[in-house]
Amino acid sequence: MTALSFVHSLVGDAGGTVSSVADLREHVRSCAASDTIERAALGGRAASVLGWAFACGYVAALRRLLPSLGKGQLAALCASEEGGAHPRNIRTTLAPRDGGWVLTGRKSWVTLGAEADVLLVVASVGSDPQGRNQLRVARVPSSREGVSLETASPLPFAPEIGHSRVTLSGVAVAADELLPGDGYDQVLKPFRTIEDAHVLAAAVGWAIGVAMASAWDRAWIERAVTVIVALRAIGAAPPSEPETHVALAGAATLARRLLEEGSWATAASAVREAWERDRALLDVAARAREARIEAAWRKLRPSP
Repeated sequence: MTALSFVHSLVGDAGGTVSSVADLREHVRSCAASDTIERAALGGRAASVLGWAFACGYVAALRRLLPSLGKGQLAALCASEEGGAHPRNIRTTLAPRDGGWVLTGRKSWVTLGAEADVLLVVASVGSDPQGRNQLRVARVPSSREGVSLETASPLPFAPEIGHSRVTLSGVAVAADELLPGDGYDQVLKPFRTIEDAHVLAAAVGWAIGVAMASAWDRAWIERAVTVIVALRAIGAAPPSEPETHVALAGAATLARRLLEEGSWATAASAVREAWERDRALLDVAARAREARIEAAWRKLRPSP
C-alpha cells in the first residue's frame, strides 16, 4: 500500500470484524497489505476489543520476523520458561541427532500456542567458552510428534487471547528448520522491539475504530493516524539499532497519551468496560522497555 491508501483504509470502512481465532486467520489470509505494521494497524482497526487488536499486532510482528510464513498461517514464539525468557533461564535443549536435531523441554507461557500452526522454539545448544548459554530457534509444526500443549489460566485482562504451556518430548527438527544466527541476538532480542511497534500500531488502530463509531473529535483521529504512520516508518527500521529504540519510545509515549485522552465516555458501555479491563495489556514488559531505552541512550550518548 502507498501511505495515502493506508491512511484511507484506516479512516474508511474496517471491512469486517476480528473477534475470534477464525476471524484472525481470515485477516492474516486476506489482508492486502504487505507491510506488517499496516497489517497490524488494519487488523486492530477491525478488532472488536483491545485483546484481538493485540493478537493482530502479535501475529503481524511474527510475520515481520519470519516473512516465509505461509499465507494464513499463525505462528507462536515459545521462549518463556519457569525462570523467564532471559538466555540464562532457557533450559529447553536442542541436541544434534542423525544429521538433524532433537528438542526437549517445557515452555511455560506461549501466546496463541494452541491456535498456532508453527512454533518458534528458543532452545539451548550448550554454553560458549565463557559459560554463556547459546541459543538457537527451531521452526516446527505444532502438530509434530512430541509436541503437546496445555491451556494456561487466562490473565485478568484480554481473556480472549489464549495462552499455553508447551511440552517438547524428543521433537525431531530438520537442519533446515533452524533459523539462522544466534537465537538471542537475531530473534528473541529484536522481536521485543518488533512486537512493541506492531502491538502499538494495532492498539491505536483499534482506538481509531472506536473513535469513528463514537464520533470522537476529528483532531484526535488525525493525531492517531499520524502516530501509526510514524510507526510504519519505525517498523521498517533495523530493530536492534539504538536510534530505532529512541524513535519507538517517543511514538509509544504519544500513543499512550492519545489512548488516555480518548473520549471513552462516549463509547458504548461494553467497549468502555473492555477498555478499562484490558488497558493493563499495554503495560506488559514495561520494565524491559525501560531498560532497552536506557541502553539505547547510553550507546548514543556515552558517558565521558
